[in-house]
Parts: sequence; structure tokens; C-alpha cells
Amino acid sequence: MLLRFRVTNFASLRDEAELSLVAADEHPNVAVQPVPREKLSALPVAGIFGPNASGKSNIIKALGFARDAVRLSHQRWLPEEPIPGRWPFRLDQDSGSRPSEFVLDFVVENVRYEFGFALDDEEIRHEWLYAFPKGRRQIYLERDGGSLHFGNNLTGPRELIAETVRPNSLFLSAAAALNHPQLSKIYRWFSPRQMIASGDVSTARPPHVLPDKRMLTLLRFADLGIVGAAVVQPESDPGFDRNEPQVELVHSAHTEDGKAALPWQWESAGTRSWFHLLQLAVRALDVGGLLAVDDLGSELHPLLTTELIRIFHEPDTNPHGAQLIFNSHDIGLLGRHRNLRLSRDQVWLTEKDSGGATRLYPLSEFRVRGGLDDVEGRYLKGRYGAVPFLDHEVLDLLVPPRHAA
Repeated sequence: MLLRFRVTNFASLRDEAELSLVAADEHPNVAVQPVPREKLSALPVAGIFGPNASGKSNIIKALGFARDAVRLSHQRWLPEEPIPGRWPFRLDQDSGSRPSEFVLDFVVENVRYEFGFALDDEEIRHEWLYAFPKGRRQIYLERDGGSLHFGNNLTGPRELIAETVRPNSLFLSAAAALNHPQLSKIYRWFSPRQMIASGDVSTARPPHVLPDKRMLTLLRFADLGIVGAAVVQPESDPGFDRNEPQVELVHSAHTEDGKAALPWQWESAGTRSWFHLLQLAVRALDVGGLLAVDDLGSELHPLLTTELIRIFHEPDTNPHGAQLIFNSHDIGLLGRHRNLRLSRDQVWLTEKDSGGATRLYPLSEFRVRGGLDDVEGRYLKGRYGAVPFLDHEVLDLLVPPRHAA
């Protein structure tokens, strides 16, 4: 489970921003997960809301960059080449030359860990890994430039791995490549199987295998007219590879047998989005993974968005403690008119200052009476910030001038 994620100097996140999934309130009938040996619980869902271009997506992108740095830095980042994907704040004179920093506080096999690193365009400046097996910190690794210090609790071929670490690769990434027994389980927490990103739904590829019973049930549930799936041999169509049979969704139809299959490219954007998100959600739910979704609900009816969140929210459908982090403009999730309403410690807000830097802050900074206050209405009125400032005087420029008769 993820407890906290901190990022500094990435995209619009110039100053340190922290997203916390640590529960601040009581949550009966919600799939919160207690942290072993600590008086903490992890929330299953956190949503980020705010105006366009306020930095909501950059939280998700920063989490993805941290994951990929662990997974790819040793084996795929090329020596003597700039670090790929680093994106420091660009709207001032200093941040481009300052390091970017990423810190994750998470639990693996009932032990809490803190892993962090700082890097610039050329090298890893700092890296550290701490364990808290009994609630007290144990040093596994501390790195300062080319200097590595190991704590007594990190065993295995530490020096051998240190010899293979390049200036632009993480020690944790190199340790996994050499199958370090103690660190490989931590590395696996960063794998695409555990940390799942939604990607661009508009480019979602068609299914390669028939959906299982759960997927078909959830497809039927969405009232999309889908009654099944079939493997078909499509007709020749220029621009598409038609050499192999394709999996297509079967819809209720006024045909002889009452159904018909549709090619993937004919499916609506909403159907493709729902199918894609379901695939990722089922993967996360099966392993207790973390699913991060950018712009949740942009192609979906609000009631479907609510039901996807509900799957993670309720213990019966989320027995392994999977987590969902998303950003969205669907502020109905804050209101009273849905079957599910996010609590104040599950809601995060973003807004930019006059210099273009993002501020990330929780709704719990404000006095919110759960179930009583009209959070949605207050948000729209700007009571919590994180809404666009619309200068209506600018619209006067669109009015054509009146000419004297």
C-alpha cells in the first residue's frame, strides 16, 4: 500500500507537494488497510480536483516517473546520456538547474519503507532507503553523489552491486537486475503489475483475449448494450491489420440471433474507456496494486465513474487492499447526489500561484462536516480555492465595436 508520495521540482510542482493516503478520519465500511505496528491506516481512494492546467495531471506523471526510474534506470537509461523524462519547473530562472526529488512511503509484506531519490539532468544526486520493521527507522542505503553508505540491516552483495551502479542509475534498480534477495521484493512493488497507470484511453488497443466472466459482468452492468464477446475474422479494411482473428464485443441487436459483433474502432469512446479502465482495475484488485488514472470520467457517465470508485471503496469488492488515485473534473463526487461521496481526507485540490507553480492541499484543511455541508456547492463558489478565475472583462474584447450612424 502507498501511504505518502512527495515530489519537488517536477513540471509545475516547483515546491514540495505531498499526496497522502493516510486516513485522517474514521471510515466504517470502507476498505482502509491498517499499517502493521503503527497507528495508521491507508485509504483505498484519493481524488485530485482543480481547474484546468493547475497541475492535477502532473501528480500522476510524477508518480509514473518515479516508478519508471526504479524500473528502467539501470537497464535502459544510457550512459553519458541525459536522464530521460526529467521535467523540472521551467517558469523561473533557477529551477531548471536544481534537482528534482521523489519520495515514496509504502508498505511491502507488512513492513513500511521510505524510498527517495534526487536527480538532475545528468546523475542521481541522492538516494536513500529506510525500513521501519518495528516502527523505528533502520538505514538500508544512503547515497550522496558517488558515495554509498549501507546500514547493517541491508545484507547481500552490496559492494558488488555498488560497482555496477552508474552515476545516472538508481542502486535499487541495479540491485534488482542482480536479484538481490532483500531488495527485489521492494523493486517488485514498483513493477507495472503493482503500480498501474491508465495511459491514454483514446489510444487503448483492442482486447487480445476474450474477457473473463468478471469483465463481461461489469460490461453488462454499464448498460452499454454489450452481451458478450467473440473471436471473429474481420473483413479486409485498409489501414488495419486483418491477418489474424480479432476479439470484438457483441451487442444486443435486431438480428436473427439477437446480437452482433462490432469492430473495436466502431465502439464509442465511452465503451473503450470503460473496457480499458476495467482491465486495469481488475489487475489492481487481483494483486492489491495501485492504479493511477489521469482525467477519470472524461469519457464516462458520472454514474459509471462513481461505480468504478465504489469497486475500490468497498471491502467486499476490494479484499486485497488495492488503491486508486485519480484526478477529475467530476465534482459530483463531492456532493450529495451520488451513492458514493468522497470524504474530506480523500479529496485533494490543486491551484497555481501567480508564478505558475502548483499548490497541492487536502480538503481536510477546511472545516467540513461530513454528510452535512454542501461541499460541491461550496467548491463551485470558490470556498476551498482550486477553481478557475474567469475574467469576464476579457470577454468584452469579443464584442464588436458599435459604429456611430
